[in-house]
Amino acid sequence: MTNRFTRIGAAALALLVAGGIGVAMAQGDSLAARKANFKMAADAMKAVKGVADAGGPTAAAVPEAEKIVQMARANVGHFPAGSGAGDTKAKPEIWTDKADFDAKFKNLETASLKLVDVAKAGDAKALGAQFGAVGGTCKACHDVYRK
Repeated sequence: MTNRFTRIGAAALALLVAGGIGVAMAQGDSLAARKANFKMAADAMKAVKGVADAGGPTAAAVPEAEKIVQMARANVGHFPAGSGAGDTKAKPEIWTDKADFDAKFKNLETASLKLVDVAKAGDAKALGAQFGAVGGTCKACHDVYRK
């Protein structure tokens, strides 16, 4: 009977350890995903800036602006509770004021959608102005939530 309890205890311990590893992996996956998305958005911002600085043609900025929209929509979900540890610049305030943090991502999404529309319209000067507005939404979040 003691052997049976030992096996049950070992199985329970194995499940606890596996569950802990799963949580750690999920947190690591969130961190890796958000870093990849931020890198994609930074590259897209550079591409849009290049189009705006060159004076067009703005059609080249459309897929890049769409990447920024994609990041804004996806990354808000890549900050689950407990994912502030490790190699991250995320401040703890993200989780203590999650509603404001999420609202800032929504602002980025809205500004980026407008960037897509402006890029489609073909006005390089308007593209540059909207690029500045998108950058402002990035800064608003970084000022509060990034180390």
